[in-house]
Amino acid sequence: MCGTQMGYADRDYFREGATRPPGRLAGAPVVKWLLFLNIGVFLVEVFLDLGVTFGKLGAFTIQEGLFGFQVWRLITFQFLHADLGHLLFNSIAIYFFGAFVEQQLRSRAFLLFYLLCGVSGALGYATLVSVSNTYLDVGVVGASAGIFGILAVAAMIAPDMRVQLLFPPVTLTMRRMAILVLAYGVFVVLAGGPNAGGEAGHLGGALAGFLLWKIPVLRGLLGHLGRSGQGGSKKRPAFQIRIAKREKGYQKKLRPQSTITELESNEVDRILDKINEHGLQSLTGEERELLARAGKK
Repeated sequence: MCGTQMGYADRDYFREGATRPPGRLAGAPVVKWLLFLNIGVFLVEVFLDLGVTFGKLGAFTIQEGLFGFQVWRLITFQFLHADLGHLLFNSIAIYFFGAFVEQQLRSRAFLLFYLLCGVSGALGYATLVSVSNTYLDVGVVGASAGIFGILAVAAMIAPDMRVQLLFPPVTLTMRRMAILVLAYGVFVVLAGGPNAGGEAGHLGGALAGFLLWKIPVLRGLLGHLGRSGQGGSKKRPAFQIRIAKREKGYQKKLRPQSTITELESNEVDRILDKINEHGLQSLTGEERELLARAGKK
């Protein structure tokens, strides 16, 4: 961003003939591949009747994954799912939240982040089963640990981002939703409820996401990895914003006629800067409505 404040008419995507802003998955190739792999593996299981075989070879258990040194299970279990509902829930979560976090971390760093959160989830499951005689080492599958790491970071990056749930049909802030799902996981683990091992995995993934983002050394390593995959660029915003420069000044392009007030124009500038920093997904409903009105001639 330049030191000079830009009006909304100076932005590329408000100019005559400009293309629309990128979609949700723009700049998020890792999220696309995660969705392809999760869905593809599940379809192969179903149509080739390989669910039992994949589970035996790829699900994470303490006995095989740790004591048996089959360390690949720390990764492979993240791409296996118990049933269609499990797959759909995880795919929806990756789609809606994964791209937002990938745009902040950049793709290489996001891939490492996601897998490490998954590994931490497996270790969270292993910890619960090891310290309690109540639970058998039945194994764990699913992308949920990585997703909970994503949720933890999204709640720290954009705590006030509005999230509309499908079920129940309510709207929450990102921070509140993260607190609720984590509190539920803690309750299930402490109460010894059903799927306590899975909830321990969720908490392990969320803890890894929190630590990777909050600890400066770990966050710095992720940032360095992300920059190394972007040709050394210091920052890649969610939207590339360009303005024409001429003789140390800024050449304004076509300014659309708009009925918004000067106060609202300043608010539009703030919203566009927010998009530049956090992506289109971080906008509230009111901000989207104002942005749409500002773009009308």
